[in-house]
Amino acid sequence: MWKYILFLIAIHTLGRLPLRAGYAVAQVAGRLAYWLSPARRRGVVNNLCHVMGREAPDREVRATARKVFVNVAKYYVDLVRMPFMDLDDFYRRRLRYYGFDEHVLPAVAAGRGVIALSGHLGNPELAAQGMLPRGVKVFALTEPLRPARLSRLVDSLRACKGHSVAPVGFAGVRRVIQTLRQGGVVALMGDRDIEGPKASLPFFGEEALIPTGPIEVALRTGATVIPSFCVRTEQGGIDAHLEEPLEMERTGNMERDIRTNTLRFLARLERRLRDHPDQWVVLESIWDAGPARSERRPAAVGGKA
Repeated sequence: MWKYILFLIAIHTLGRLPLRAGYAVAQVAGRLAYWLSPARRRGVVNNLCHVMGREAPDREVRATARKVFVNVAKYYVDLVRMPFMDLDDFYRRRLRYYGFDEHVLPAVAAGRGVIALSGHLGNPELAAQGMLPRGVKVFALTEPLRPARLSRLVDSLRACKGHSVAPVGFAGVRRVIQTLRQGGVVALMGDRDIEGPKASLPFFGEEALIPTGPIEVALRTGATVIPSFCVRTEQGGIDAHLEEPLEMERTGNMERDIRTNTLRFLARLERRLRDHPDQWVVLESIWDAGPARSERRPAAVGGKA
């Protein structure tokens, strides 16, 4: 209940601040969270060890981890500001799309459905808002939160400008398939195991449990998969890169095709994460469930930094 009340307070206080002031609060809150959350700090550092490489200096890894926490705080600032955001102003002044006209619009026009497949890089939810002024509505699956009223509140913020969302689950997946069969656009995440089908796949050279549901849905529905990644700019803007659609391999062996095409997406994701490791806003270790998790850096950074 306290999380729900805290969100309500944040919406009506932090949400009404100018962007620069809100991000200043995020700087302080993110740095505090870094120091006050040792378990999450270890998870972030473990992720960064894989992305940045084991040769990366500890000091650089720790500095990048602090930036991750700040960017998580910025995400929440963006979220509570959503109801008060001028969408047209955001589209004109803060958002830059790369590949929207070249890849998204032709895929939508083809009528087979589009999966914008992303990772927790930057703020994909904010980047997706810019599709509304271009006439494209998106349906997205979200992670269920507890209590349920908090989940409903957060999802209402995500959908307040016109997109549609639903928690991950049977009903949500059914809506995904329905949307795609109607030629619509669905936004899904492909970097973090929450619920649904998954497989142990090499990710930055080590096995990790990776969601395979998005690729399986694409194979079964014939939808186009567009790897979609966004990054924050130093000026407070968002650069959204909507890449060339994945060339899907279809051999008739569903299990093999799911693996092959998921690996193709992961290769694209890895390139983006290497360029912007500080913007990968995942606070849990992606490799926790994998057989080859490294304990070296998390153990070193879990103490005094």
